[in-house]
Amino acid sequence: MVAVPPELMGTLHEVGQDLYSLGLVSSHGGNLSVRAGTEMWITGTGTMLGRLRERHIALVRADGSHEGPPPSSDTLLHSTIYALTGAGAIVHAHPHHAIALSFDTEQFEPIDLEGRLHLKVVPVIEQGPHQIAQVAAALQKQVVALVRGHGAYARGATLWEGLHWITALEESAHIAWLRR
Repeated sequence: MVAVPPELMGTLHEVGQDLYSLGLVSSHGGNLSVRAGTEMWITGTGTMLGRLRERHIALVRADGSHEGPPPSSDTLLHSTIYALTGAGAIVHAHPHHAIALSFDTEQFEPIDLEGRLHLKVVPVIEQGPHQIAQVAAALQKQVVALVRGHGAYARGATLWEGLHWITALEESAHIAWLRR
């Protein structure tokens, strides 16, 4: 087990718990990471975000080696996002309404004031071999991107900011869904 800084562990625990209690991830869905210089802290593969403990967090070095549990299957995506953006943290979740809307559009344009103001346009990326590069490229310009039929990735300076973008996306998607 790797020693996660206590303040970071507290934030990982609280953000993971919020994602789960808000229904934005299933019991074993989603992942979280935080940049630490050239390294990153990331949740382990198959981790329960609603019950995060230190034993569930991996430290991944720039060369790809790691300490702790096997890191998330999204580790390469997180690394690519960090390489292309100034992000300090990444949140991946499965917001229901946003996923449902992702099937019918190339980009989600919120209709509510807050969504239009803060999210503007959310790109929808196809699943497939170019998904990592496309999500990372989209997050250079936008704070959140959707992968069609799968979920959302948000970047932020902190995990709290990433959580904010995920919840803002789901709120806007829920409003759009109700408006249909």
